[in-house]
Amino acid sequence: MKLRNSLIASAALLAMSSFATAATDTTDIEINVTKDAYVNFIGSLQGNATKTLALADVDATTTTLGTLGTESNTTGTCTVDFTTDNDFKMVHDTDATLFLHGASQYTLAYEGATIQSGGTNSVNLATCNNAASNMDMTSPALPAVVIAGTYTDTIHVTVTTQ
Repeated sequence: MKLRNSLIASAALLAMSSFATAATDTTDIEINVTKDAYVNFIGSLQGNATKTLALADVDATTTTLGTLGTESNTTGTCTVDFTTDNDFKMVHDTDATLFLHGASQYTLAYEGATIQSGGTNSVNLATCNNAASNMDMTSPALPAVVIAGTYTDTIHVTVTTQ
């Protein structure tokens, strides 16, 4: 009887073990790294530059204001947009009705484009990585009498990746 009980127990154990199934689990792990895009100006005119000019620099002449280029970690093109506070005129520091060149306006030249009042004031660059190149200002002739004071205009330049 003891043998029979052992055989029955063994048979039952063997029968139950044949019904056991394997258990598994899987997972996928995705790894991401994000680097934000940037575009920066380079050259002597980047970083809110101030350019002090002599009267001879703005009397029917072309003067190099400095250099400006771009650097970026993006692919594609960039657009550089230009505006000025006084519509390409130098205004007197205490009398906003006085302009250095009267009704005449100066122009800028950058990367082969002429930037002026009423014109298309954008320069399209084939890449966003460009060596610093000259930005020139061409001024009309000064009037016979220039009223004493400081004349200013601020040029705003914005680069945008496309």
